[in-house]
Amino acid sequence: MSWSDLLRRGTADPALTFARQKWEQPGKFVWVAPRETVTAPTGKEYPLCVTVYFKDADDVVKPYQPSMDGMTEADDWYIGISGQPPA
Repeated sequence: MSWSDLLRRGTADPALTFARQKWEQPGKFVWVAPRETVTAPTGKEYPLCVTVYFKDADDVVKPYQPSMDGMTEADDWYIGISGQPPA
């Protein structure tokens, strides 16, 4: 699946995790966090943009910023976790 497909599916179902077939280390995955709001100092609430998080093989989670290849060229995204067969 493509990056655009991942964003659509992940936004529709935040319980899904995704990995790339080229990731060799087991245990890596990304997910699309549910949309949230933030309250500004003025007291008004604003929607936050959708955030994709990455859990690496060392169990560290950080916001994910894919490479250009990951966004525009890759079609090897799948639902699941690296090191495990696609579901």
